[in-house]
Amino acid sequence: MIFHRYAFTALLLSAHRAQHNASADPLVTARCNGKVIKNQDILAQRRLKPGSKSSKHTYDATVGNGAIITSTSGKSNKTPSTEDQGIGITTIKSKASKSTKTSSKAPKAGTLAPSSSPSGVPATQPSVAPTEDGIIPNDELLLPKCLRRNYVPPTPKPSPRPFATLPPVKLDTAEPTTGEGSVPPTDENVTFRRGDLSKNIRRLGIRVARGMSVRVVATANERINFANGDMSSLPFHGAPDGAAVFAWEDGGHVYVSNSDRQNKRGGVYAMYFDKQGDVVDYKMLLSDTTRNSSGGKTPFNTWLSCEEYAQGQCWQVDPEGRRNPEMTVLGGEGGNYEAVACDDRNPLQPIFYVTEDFKFGALRKFTPVEGLASWDTLNGPGTTEYLVFLDDKTFTWSLCDDVARTSQSIYFPNVEGIDFKDGILYFVSKRRLMLYALDLDNNTYTMAPTNEALLGGGEFKNSPDQLIRNEGDYLYFTEDGGKTPGVYAVDASGQRYAIFEAYAPMYFRDKTSGLAFSPDGTKMYACFQDCGCEVSGEGDCGCMLEFERLDGRSFDGETLNLRF
Repeated sequence: MIFHRYAFTALLLSAHRAQHNASADPLVTARCNGKVIKNQDILAQRRLKPGSKSSKHTYDATVGNGAIITSTSGKSNKTPSTEDQGIGITTIKSKASKSTKTSSKAPKAGTLAPSSSPSGVPATQPSVAPTEDGIIPNDELLLPKCLRRNYVPPTPKPSPRPFATLPPVKLDTAEPTTGEGSVPPTDENVTFRRGDLSKNIRRLGIRVARGMSVRVVATANERINFANGDMSSLPFHGAPDGAAVFAWEDGGHVYVSNSDRQNKRGGVYAMYFDKQGDVVDYKMLLSDTTRNSSGGKTPFNTWLSCEEYAQGQCWQVDPEGRRNPEMTVLGGEGGNYEAVACDDRNPLQPIFYVTEDFKFGALRKFTPVEGLASWDTLNGPGTTEYLVFLDDKTFTWSLCDDVARTSQSIYFPNVEGIDFKDGILYFVSKRRLMLYALDLDNNTYTMAPTNEALLGGGEFKNSPDQLIRNEGDYLYFTEDGGKTPGVYAVDASGQRYAIFEAYAPMYFRDKTSGLAFSPDGTKMYACFQDCGCEVSGEGDCGCMLEFERLDGRSFDGETLNLRF
C-alpha cells in the first residue's frame, strides 16, 4: 500500500511542476481511481480511503500545456528486484512528444472500520529507489526527498533557523488591558515578572511567576461551588483538554472545555463566570463523542471541538447552549484531529486550518464559498487542500492528501496546537519539538525548537501541545510529559519564559491543558489532565486552575524590567 502511495505522490508533485512550467493559467486536474479533482474550481474534496480489495489502480493528471500523466499499478505474483521494487508503469503523453517513465504504485481504496484509537501504520517506510530513467530530471527536485534517486534518509531533519527570523510583530507597544477595579497601569505598580518562578505554592506542588496568584476552580468528579452558595448538578468533567473563553452577558465570560475520555464518554462542557469572575453555572454542551482533544474558536463565536481517534470528527458547539451541536465538514471522512485555527482577514470567507496528531496525518485547509460567514459556513461547500513542504523553506497546498501525508511524516509529524495572526500560521510538532511559522502570503516558512533554554527558571524539554494566544503578541504553550509540566510563553524575539511549572511527583508524566484567557486578558485558566491520578486517563482525573497577576494587568502587559 505504501508503494502505491509513493507513486501517486510522485505523480501529483510532477503535475505541480508541470503546472509551474506552463505558459499561461494552466489548469491542473487529477483523477484518483476515476474521481476527478481540479485545482480551485471544486467545491469539496474527499480523501482516498486505504484498504481496498481492488487489484488495479489508475491515476491521471492533466496539466494546462496538454500533457496527460497516467500512472497504473496492479498486483503481481512476481517478487520485484531491488531496482524496481514497488515500481509501477507511468506513461507521459504530450501533444508534442511521447515517452515512457516509471514511478511507484498508488494506494488501494477502501474503508476504515470504526475504532476508538488511532489506526496502525508501519513504523518505517520502505526504501524505494527509482530506476535510472524512472523520474523526469526536472521533476526530481520537487519530489519528497525519500523518492529521489539514491536517497538515504538522513538522521537529522532540516536544521531550524533562529526564531528571530520570523516576520516581526509588535511587542508591548499598546497599553495593557486591565480588568474592572484594576490598579491603573503605571510603571510603579508592576509586580509581575515572567520567568521568575520564585513563588512556591506548596499546597499545590507548583511554582508560579513572581507577582501571580492561583486558585483551584474545579476538580474532576467533584461538583463545582457557585457564587450564590449552590453547587453544580454535574461534577467537573474528567480528562480536561482543549479550551477557549467567550465573552458572555453583563461582562461575564464562558470557559468552554473538552473532555478527552475514550469510548463515547468525551464531550464539551461550559463553565460560566459573572463579571466579578465567580462561577455561576456549569453544564454539558456535547456528549457521546470520543477523545475530544482540542479545537478552536470561529469568527462567529462558536467552538470547534475535534476528536482524536481514527474516525474522529470536528464538531461545532454553541458556547451558550442555545443551538444543538453539529458535525462540520472539516473532518471529512475522519481522522486523529487536534486543533483548529482561522484566517479571518476576509470576513466573508474565513479560512480554517485543522491539524492531525498522527505521523502520517495531513494538515488541512478548508476554504468555504464566499458569503456571510455564520454557523452554516462549516456545513456548506468549499475546497479542502493539504499542506506540503517542498523543502526547508517553501510550501504549497495540494488537493490530494496522499502527498501531504508523505510530507508531514518527513517534515512535521504529529501536529498539535495551531494559531493564526497577521498572515502567519503557527503550529507545533510534538515529535520534532518544533514551532513552525508559515507566511501564508508568500508560501515560505521558518521553524525553531520549542525545547531551548528559558530565561529565568524552569525547563521546557518535553512535547509542546496546545498553542494559545492572549490579546497580545505572546504565544503560550502547554506541555505534555516529563517531570515538570507547565505553561510557557515566547515573545516576538524568540525569548522563552515559564509562567508556571509543576514539581511535585504527582504530576510526573502529566499534561497541562485547557489553556485560555479571559476576554480582558487578566485571568489565565489551565488544567492538569491527570492532577495526581495514579493511572493516566481515568475518568475522575483532572483539575482546573485560575491564575491572575497581582497588579491587575493583562498577562501580555508590561512586566518588571529586572535582569536575571
